[in-house]
Amino acid sequence: MPRHRRPLLWLNFATFSLLTSCLCWFLANDSFHYAYVWLYSAPDLQLYLKLANLWGGEEGTLLFLSLLLSGFCLRLARYPGWAGPGVILLTLAFALGAVIWHPFQMTSAAQLGHAPYQGMNAHLTKFWMAIHPPLIFVTYLLLLVPVGAAAEALVKGQGPWKDIALRYSRWAWVILSAGLVSGMWWAYEDYFYGQFWHWDPVQTASFVVWCWLTAYLHGLRAYQPTGAYGRSLPFLSLLTAAAALGSMLVTRNGALISSHRYLGDTSVLLLAGISAGLVVIALGALALSFRRTLKPRSPMTEGRLMIQVAIWGFFACGLIGCYFLGEAYLRAVLEIPKDKPPIFFALIANVSSADLVNLLKAQHEKWTVDNFSVNQLLVPLVFLAAIFGGHRFLPVTRFRLRLGLTVLAVGFSLLLAEYIQPLQSFYDGTGVTSGATRRNFYLLNMLLGAVGYFSLASLLYALPLGVIRGREKAYFNYIAPVGLIHMGVMVGLFAALCATILDSNTLKKVRFPAAYDQPIRISDRLSLQISRPVASYDGTSQFRAITGVELRLNEDGRLVDQGQTLYQDSRVPMAGDGGPIRQYCEAVDYRFARLSRSGDHMLNPFIYRGLGYDLQVWLPAINYLDYDKGGQYVGTDSPESPEYNILIKKFPLMIWLWTGLGLSLTAGFYYALFSRKGRS
Repeated sequence: MPRHRRPLLWLNFATFSLLTSCLCWFLANDSFHYAYVWLYSAPDLQLYLKLANLWGGEEGTLLFLSLLLSGFCLRLARYPGWAGPGVILLTLAFALGAVIWHPFQMTSAAQLGHAPYQGMNAHLTKFWMAIHPPLIFVTYLLLLVPVGAAAEALVKGQGPWKDIALRYSRWAWVILSAGLVSGMWWAYEDYFYGQFWHWDPVQTASFVVWCWLTAYLHGLRAYQPTGAYGRSLPFLSLLTAAAALGSMLVTRNGALISSHRYLGDTSVLLLAGISAGLVVIALGALALSFRRTLKPRSPMTEGRLMIQVAIWGFFACGLIGCYFLGEAYLRAVLEIPKDKPPIFFALIANVSSADLVNLLKAQHEKWTVDNFSVNQLLVPLVFLAAIFGGHRFLPVTRFRLRLGLTVLAVGFSLLLAEYIQPLQSFYDGTGVTSGATRRNFYLLNMLLGAVGYFSLASLLYALPLGVIRGREKAYFNYIAPVGLIHMGVMVGLFAALCATILDSNTLKKVRFPAAYDQPIRISDRLSLQISRPVASYDGTSQFRAITGVELRLNEDGRLVDQGQTLYQDSRVPMAGDGGPIRQYCEAVDYRFARLSRSGDHMLNPFIYRGLGYDLQVWLPAINYLDYDKGGQYVGTDSPESPEYNILIKKFPLMIWLWTGLGLSLTAGFYYALFSRKGRS
């Protein structure tokens, strides 16, 4: 980059820094005369939530991304070749979007007449709002900014792409994984979802990005511009960048129902144009790359074979995700319905109005994933990955001995599945789909043995066994963290499969006000106590009452979780409220919860976290019209108050999901920070 152009880059960075600082100031000081602040913020929010609204809407997000890109311009402009021009062009494109959809439009008189402020979506008022979105956005930019260098590496077989990719892609993997894990934790505690993963379209798109990033990371150390992976890895890097923008497109496109959807006028056309442009550049650069000749490949070894299996295996997983996204989008555009409704759909139809049923059916037709079929596909694939990965990581130099130990691991896995069957004890048969669950038992028990073999091999690989003198840095900065990263991912993946296959749910029926201030035994270990409501008024005739909730262990009364839940308010109830059955459907399926309740009716689950399993306790929303202001039942349909459902959802081995992912993230952070120092 010529020196006389660098002041322009600094001016660009300073401009976006000033604009972003101004927006943060307006958010922090409740400047509701700006439409963006009026739409997304509220005066009673904590300061960090007000500032988190910087990425709470389309306009603020584009400004935030433009700021980050202008900073990357300063960093990458010092590289020779196409790296600097590539990131500058991207910055200009996003800057154009930030000008078109800017957050500094004034609030109209009609908006201010309607309300002094609109306020933040209730589901975003969590700590994770300050963590999860920026991690995802930073990751996507880390994947986007090397596109110029990747194109140069693909066309010319030269340039600084490997150096940039080694630095940026490792951090991208760590930050994206942290972003996905924080989103999983957030979703697990939130009423809209109640589970850590549900193959939402945006989640699926992020999964594609993670798979393709993981794919080319496996080959980066062996990459040679004119040799090994000289075409495949730069091409895959460009596709991953396009997929990152594709994930942002899914968020902004209303054709697919998504829990992450932006509302209103969005930058779909701009992002679609950039993403399509990256795909065209990738294909064009790949075609031009065939004008140069790569060096003959080295003889295939077991290690090289395993790396290639990892690269193309993860790439294939990403392609499968692209297929499901593309199929769902085409079905939505062409209005082709899904062949089969969900298992519980007939139950919902019996207790809901026809209009709501039709609306829900339309949403399911846009996006429906059969989790049981997905799990039946994933379990054998993960089993094979665990066996082959364990064989690869086992630090035994003699091939025949390693092969014998791998065969023993397969035999032990078969023994677990055929005779011991340890995982059956985690399932009590109370789920609504127990038949589909039992079909996975045999392979899931086999997977337990394979994961044990993989984890042991990875741990031995990570231990300082046989470290050659003088190579200690290579061990600590590469070998040890790589072993722990793979071990953590496999443990987390196994726990996730167990939690989604062996999950179950039971109902506890209660009547109010008889259940107030009484321990309600909901499992062998836990009791719930709901306090009598405390009434309050908002200064007018509007009535509201809140109940306190405590979740305690039976044996010693130790408090596990506590909080409050809405008991009564002055809202007009929704027509066609179906009572207990409908509440059950809302807790089972997040799409029904989103369509059937307003934000004021949201009830987050109370959670017990244990070594063997987690319990989610879902409390009912009481029909307040049946009670007086003192909490006494005054309904006329029956002399006694109606029954309400407390739903208890059980997720086995959840703590091992978080433990495995935490281990992988910790080792990944260490690896990204120190791995370059250990390269030889």
